[in-house]
Amino acid sequence: MKKLLIILDPAHGENTPGKRSPDGTHREYLWSRERLQQVEIMLLAMSYKVVWTNETNLEIGLTNRKEVANRYAKANPDLVPFLISLHNDAKNADGTWQNTASGTSVWTSKGRTTSDILANFFIDNISDWMPNIRKRIYDVKPGDKDFEENFTVLMGNYSAILIECMFQDNRDDVEILRDTRFQKQVEDWIVDSVEKCNQYITEKLI
Repeated sequence: MKKLLIILDPAHGENTPGKRSPDGTHREYLWSRERLQQVEIMLLAMSYKVVWTNETNLEIGLTNRKEVANRYAKANPDLVPFLISLHNDAKNADGTWQNTASGTSVWTSKGRTTSDILANFFIDNISDWMPNIRKRIYDVKPGDKDFEENFTVLMGNYSAILIECMFQDNRDDVEILRDTRFQKQVEDWIVDSVEKCNQYITEKLI
């Protein structure tokens, strides 16, 4: 039996201002939901229990997302809750194109927690599944690979990571995000990383 409860947290909503490419052809909320829907299918086939913080295309609020995740965690005391939030990054706050920032990063809340350990499985796995993608890591402190910020959805009673997959204000990154082969790589990367996390948790619980 799988030990993890997977809580999928899709990016934003169709009613969220911005959160798209400058030309409007890429929408973060939609890209995230499409990837996570495929991830859910694969994880369910592998006998994971999978739930969502938000099953609509609208933004329901960050606090609501956290509360939904907390309720799922409390309702499944026999499983280890693990929230995965999938986003696209952006550098320019004014919604214009830029060509300097690119790549994928993984974030956790501040401080050393189990989330940092699980995040490392995802980070170490990026090169295997997306070999041509820049792996953005935090290297100020030895051993710290993930970025840390107290984002609301990372602050619940569960382990959690937030993935920033490529930059939606970088033309080259947007082209990659549109590539169906890359989309499948992202989905397989998440599923394979979840399996590694589950193996780690299972060994710890023995």
